[in-house]
Amino acid sequence: MIPIRYNLRSLMVRRATAAMTASVVALVVMLLFILSGFVAGLRATVMSNALTDNWIVVSRGTTDEGSSFITHDQYEIIKSRPQIATTPDGQTLISPEVITGFNPDPAAPVTAAAMFTLLRGVYPIAYQVHRAMRLNSGRWPNRGAAEMVVGSKLAARYPNLAVGSDFKFGPRTFRIVGVFSDHDSARESEVLTDLGILTQDIHVNNGFEVLHVVLKSGVHDDFAKSLTTDSRVKVDTLSEQEFYARQTGFVDQLHTLGLVVALILAVGSVFGAMNTMYSAVARRTGEIGVLRVLGFSRFNVLASFVIESIVLAVAGGVLGEILGVLVAYSTGLSSQLMNVGEFIFRFRLTMGAFVSGMIAAIVIGALGGLLPAWRASRLGLVESLRSV
Repeated sequence: MIPIRYNLRSLMVRRATAAMTASVVALVVMLLFILSGFVAGLRATVMSNALTDNWIVVSRGTTDEGSSFITHDQYEIIKSRPQIATTPDGQTLISPEVITGFNPDPAAPVTAAAMFTLLRGVYPIAYQVHRAMRLNSGRWPNRGAAEMVVGSKLAARYPNLAVGSDFKFGPRTFRIVGVFSDHDSARESEVLTDLGILTQDIHVNNGFEVLHVVLKSGVHDDFAKSLTTDSRVKVDTLSEQEFYARQTGFVDQLHTLGLVVALILAVGSVFGAMNTMYSAVARRTGEIGVLRVLGFSRFNVLASFVIESIVLAVAGGVLGEILGVLVAYSTGLSSQLMNVGEFIFRFRLTMGAFVSGMIAAIVIGALGGLLPAWRASRLGLVESLRSV
């Protein structure tokens, strides 16, 4: 094989064109890098809701909590299942819940950028079912009281939701009595209140929208089968991991949209790399002839020029990732709270973001260098030596 230092020397001779090509690759990689950080942060926020052995029960045929309805009779039947775990004092770990839309800043003008999140009505058992929830300050709402507890991300975003504040919602004025965290999950974007109070205000009678249950270890299949075969309950049940994985479908759509933009830029990068390598072939016709005389095969020449293109693209990839990190930290992107719909999340740099950026750079380099390398390998020996 032709030594790699030959390719490095060639790139140093063509500093200007090499730098321009690397810059275009860097732009694509930086875009992919930042996109991956957004997607990783949003997906982690949604999936952090899921806990091992926690399952969700919704009415049959529904795919989300808001469109489901489970009657009180069905709830009592499901609650009696022996597969459901209990607390040390004998309470069944099943949390009936009702949700409704919530505007955290009703005094602000309603615009397309205005955020609406969820107000979730729960009984006190919910704080044990969702066992990752922890109070940061204050206390949990009392049963039967017009009180709210606010997720930490939502409280950080909206100062009007501070502990001790009053909040007008529907016909009542609620007192904010606490702020909670939940392992950086999407639940930190929500507000919780007493289920009985909320059902009165939104007129949900004799039922709930969703049940969250904690199952005993190893009985998941038995629990699902018992509900499927019981004609008294028409519900679907699935693990929280599976349920929230389905909710990340919109994340994949955002990712796809970003990839389309990146692909358009990547096509331009491929042509840029191709142009640079064609120029290199034209300038080094004599060198190619000398290499062939020295015994290097057509494949060696082909591989050498492809490697040179990949090295150039990798340099651009490294530059792009450095720029991505600088942009994330210099603009505060890595620390500020953002939202998509009702989900508040943080930008998150993962190893996948670094790996995907470098893979993209390598692919751009390989595609951009392949045709010029093929042309270089097909140059006739006599023709090449004439230009020496």
